[in-house]
Amino acid sequence: MFPATEQRKHLGVLIKPASSVCNLNCTYCFYLEKDALYPWKDRPRLSLETFRTFVEQFAAVNGPNMSFAWQGGEPTVMGLDFFRHAVDEQISAAKASGPGPIWHVSNALQTNGTLLDDEWAAFLHEYDWLVGVSCDGPPEWHDHYRVDRGGRETHQRVLRGIGHLRDRKVEFNVLTVVNHVNVQRPRELFHYLVEQGFDNLQFIPLAEPLPGHSSIQDGGPSPFSITPEEYGKFLNETFDAWLAYGYERIRIRFFDNVLQMLLGLSPNVCQLAASCGDYVVLEHNGDVYPCDFFVENEWKLGNILEEPLSELVASERFRAFARQKRKLHSDCLVCRWRPLCHGECPRYRITNAGSADSTLPYFCSSYKDFYGQSFERIQAVAAEARRLRAPDLPEPSLVHADRRARESVLELEAQFAGDSVVPALKSMGRNDPCPCGSGKKYKQCCGR
Repeated sequence: MFPATEQRKHLGVLIKPASSVCNLNCTYCFYLEKDALYPWKDRPRLSLETFRTFVEQFAAVNGPNMSFAWQGGEPTVMGLDFFRHAVDEQISAAKASGPGPIWHVSNALQTNGTLLDDEWAAFLHEYDWLVGVSCDGPPEWHDHYRVDRGGRETHQRVLRGIGHLRDRKVEFNVLTVVNHVNVQRPRELFHYLVEQGFDNLQFIPLAEPLPGHSSIQDGGPSPFSITPEEYGKFLNETFDAWLAYGYERIRIRFFDNVLQMLLGLSPNVCQLAASCGDYVVLEHNGDVYPCDFFVENEWKLGNILEEPLSELVASERFRAFARQKRKLHSDCLVCRWRPLCHGECPRYRITNAGSADSTLPYFCSSYKDFYGQSFERIQAVAAEARRLRAPDLPEPSLVHADRRARESVLELEAQFAGDSVVPALKSMGRNDPCPCGSGKKYKQCCGR
């Protein structure tokens, strides 16, 4: 539940080795539309030469820690041989660093699971990959939206792929998209997943505007989207089911992160952080973007074959993106729950209102419903978890979440400036401009 130590974050990368190419045709997939940017007819594929260039640049930025996440589309369409060679490139980059700190390289794969077999599982086990598999519940719910390109059901193929992971003892978690079909029965969904033996869960709420509209306020939600009221109820009932089953027996990523934040630790999901900017997206041709939800011409940082990664992540465009989340709506500034939300993901603000600048996210009322009904119990769980596992941490409080969020903002700005975070914190005067870039005085912003 808790990180072993609180460490300064390094830059992560989400790699799209085949861009949006996928063997499935899920109704709600937002990334399939990237065919317009990277046409499938051109057979987008990440070459080993481009990956080698990226790894060398990534090591220079991140060493001695490198964390890779692979996603799509469906990354396994690249074939297993590509990933074997990719691991070789990672190992070579680590060895080329010469004597010094021990390098740590980690890989995570997000997959629909349908192409996994024993050979894949053996590879994933050998190199200690973490695997995320998408499953939206029992067959009648999962197969409603998650079909292959021939319109055929996929649930059984997903379970077969998971079976291979289990046989080879590969660590995996399950990602469930909360959609129009499964949102009304959260307890049944929770118990189905638990009955399958899935003990590490992540729920992603689905909200998209109708096609042809810039926001839900403009044209209404798509048929597969859920309402804020539905999601608030979903969170409360899932939390109830989680406590009844035993919070130590099942990991639910959102709840775990809330507990961590109350104890003064950083969340490990960007959705809940005070700023964006802790990872980049690498497209198959070397193009780099600041976020999976913002693979758009407006936010393209550049291409690693033309400009090194170190310059791309030091660019003003990347800084502007990282600061985007801090442009909060006036309601957020006075909201009791801001230390656990920070205006949520900017994409949900755009989805709701067409802009991320000082607007409310689509699920704002969902979180107010959840915290308003369940916060005291959340705090009690955090206190018990602290007593049992991390007694050196402070008693759970929104104050600690707020303090850590402010520190993380200053740390990020110090990284942009190329400075140590300690002088940035120690030398800041109360009336100096806040280093977070808000334009306010430090005492009126991150120094409050």
